[in-house]
Amino acid sequence: MKFPYKTDYNDHFETPPVAYEHILPLLDALQPDRSQHVIYDPYYCNGQTKEILLNLGFKKIIHEKRDFYNDIMQNTVPNHHSCVTNPPYSDDHKEKCMRYLVPNMRTSESEKSKSFFVLMPNYIAIRNHFRIAIGSNDNEKNPLDIFYVVPPIMYEYNHPDGTGKDFPPFASIWFCGVHPDKIDLVKEGFRKHFGSHSVGALGSRDVPHLVSTVEELRTLGAVPVEKRKNLKQRLKLKRKLNEGNQGIKVKETFNSDQQQKLNDTAGPPSQRKKKSRYRDDDGVRKKKRF
Repeated sequence: MKFPYKTDYNDHFETPPVAYEHILPLLDALQPDRSQHVIYDPYYCNGQTKEILLNLGFKKIIHEKRDFYNDIMQNTVPNHHSCVTNPPYSDDHKEKCMRYLVPNMRTSESEKSKSFFVLMPNYIAIRNHFRIAIGSNDNEKNPLDIFYVVPPIMYEYNHPDGTGKDFPPFASIWFCGVHPDKIDLVKEGFRKHFGSHSVGALGSRDVPHLVSTVEELRTLGAVPVEKRKNLKQRLKLKRKLNEGNQGIKVKETFNSDQQQKLNDTAGPPSQRKKKSRYRDDDGVRKKKRF
């Protein structure tokens, strides 16, 4: 499939129908008549979003192969009531998406504001770029117009070509934003549909939960205890863990004679009995082995 903009093969994973069902009470609270609710999804992928929403009773769905960022620059983003999307997770798509959606939700007039429902990895809730986008780089300060829907299950994502893993290495949650005037309305709609304990961090985990703070997300176990490390930090930690595991194996596997032989070759490269021809005296690789 060809696109009029740059894409990443690994970003093409479709949102499952059940994910949309978990936010239906919120969409219905904003506009009870689904046929009149204009839904916008700027990230096309395989076009499945439109089909799913049509099956749920929505009639006005804008989901086309358009360059979202060019539309933003040219001020040609289609008019809509709610943006419902699952942005690409590569590069800075998530950041760009939120930087556009939050200001458009916070217009002074609620009739002109555009609600958003964005499906992203749970760790985004405590990332600096998201906290800054919503106007709070402090996890303990939570704007009233931002809330989260935590699903009771892990969503399965399918690639159009049938490749990749069904389950991602992280949990997904819905990041939602509606005009402050409509907060009580959507919460009540959610509570009526899923039960009185579905709003807040208490109650059964068999149903989705709508929560408003990072603290509630932590209570539900819906976000990591610590901020997710970047790729460089994760690789460094993995190397340290591997080195630690190797050390344990050495102690458990070698007898005293073998341990002595190991000690003879241990220590700084300059003290080893046999030096590597690929490294200098400081242990720095000077020639590729392959």
